[in-house]
Amino acid sequence: MRYCSLADLQLALPAQTLIWLSNDDASATAINQAVVEEAVRQAEELVDAHLRGRYILPLDPVPSVVKDMTVNLARHWLYARRPEGSELPDAVTRTYKSALQMLEAIRDAKLTIGVPTGEAAPEPGEMKVRARPRRFGSDLLDRY
Repeated sequence: MRYCSLADLQLALPAQTLIWLSNDDASATAINQAVVEEAVRQAEELVDAHLRGRYILPLDPVPSVVKDMTVNLARHWLYARRPEGSELPDAVTRTYKSALQMLEAIRDAKLTIGVPTGEAAPEPGEMKVRARPRRFGSDLLDRY
């Protein structure tokens, strides 16, 4: 399942800016769908890399916070692919860093994305075990 769509990016970016960011030809008048798809794919992979092992992936339904982070990451990728010398807008850099910080907080269990069960779920095939600390160490047992 996709975490964000072209329509989500169109809400975050003006139409002309999205056309300019997705095309290498300055005279282009339409959005280059392949470039936008690559931006979304890379953003989704980064989100999954942070959430893997904590939640069952892909997320379904997609929480709005994950969608918003994916849009910000894809938007940053689109701006970053422009020729060298182009400055990234401050808002794009800020939202990118904020999205990365949120992903790290979710990964570290400081934030939750509100999956339906409300608990972190391991990926299928993964096993997690907890054990109590030992009451009697081997040195104590050797004395008996």
